[in-house]
Amino acid sequence: MRKLIFFLLIVIIVLLVPVTFKLSNNLIVNYSHKAVQIVNRKESFQGINIKNLRFANVELLSFNKCIWRDITLQAVFKKKYDFLSSTSFDIHVESMEIILQDVFTKQFLLIVNGITATGGHQAGLKKGRLQIAFEFDFIRPDTTRIQIYELFERITAIVKNGRTNVPLDFSGISSFTINNEPVRAMITTKQDIDGYYLLVVNKEFFQTTAWLMADNITDDEAAILSVNPFKLPKLLEIMNSAKKESEKYKNSKDIPEDAYRHVLWSYLLTMEYGPQFAEKITDAHEKGDSTNSEADHKMDYNNNAIGREYALKQYKKEHILTILLRDPKVIRKPM
Repeated sequence: MRKLIFFLLIVIIVLLVPVTFKLSNNLIVNYSHKAVQIVNRKESFQGINIKNLRFANVELLSFNKCIWRDITLQAVFKKKYDFLSSTSFDIHVESMEIILQDVFTKQFLLIVNGITATGGHQAGLKKGRLQIAFEFDFIRPDTTRIQIYELFERITAIVKNGRTNVPLDFSGISSFTINNEPVRAMITTKQDIDGYYLLVVNKEFFQTTAWLMADNITDDEAAILSVNPFKLPKLLEIMNSAKKESEKYKNSKDIPEDAYRHVLWSYLLTMEYGPQFAEKITDAHEKGDSTNSEADHKMDYNNNAIGREYALKQYKKEHILTILLRDPKVIRKPM
């Protein structure tokens, strides 16, 4: 009798498993569609507007693994962050998986494959892959919303500020143009001494693209640029633009080409990213340039500061040359 009861229990369990799995899969599909509707209706989510979010399908692959495929959305940041090249990005994701790794410690793994993003300045990201380990207390459904908000905020910190304390692994290819030539930079992650995770560009990029740059990039400068991958396209564009504009007066006796280049470069950086970051970049360029004399450095530091001053005074770009020619603080020759 006991054997018969045991056998019947086994049969019932075997029959219930696919039924339960089917019901669970239907719940996942329904909840996913409802979540999409909520996100699309919400005005702002942690300072980001998510528009036109949709996915092709969702499937429960096993009791601990779920996958969403062919996800598209537009992410619009409510304010301009220094770390970003744009405030709006069109994003496509081939697949997103969530895996329950340990039910007792409530550890999950998020894997996002095939990330493509396009933003400003003709820059784009291809073949992106993101992997994040996180803890989620699914036993307390009343705190679900708060936990999701906190996790989202910690993850988006790497987009807003360039770093996050969430352990993550990311790789992707940033594609943009320098002097109308297409280039690609490999972006990965690294952990700094404070334990934060940063997005970084491979340093070999600066060696392979040196021939496209109007001016040399020093090692100190490259170190800063390498941890600002989203800023990189615009930063290189500004550098080339200032160099090309100043070179128009290379043979002029009345216009100081070098002084104009530094003032204009610093001005454009400040207008785009603010005085602190502009000073950080221009100082790194000077410190890393061993070919300049002490007098050259003094002149360049001074003119870089004047460029920041002009930007803070909101002078128009087309007036910069006329203003600096009348400005007695501009150093025109090394002394």
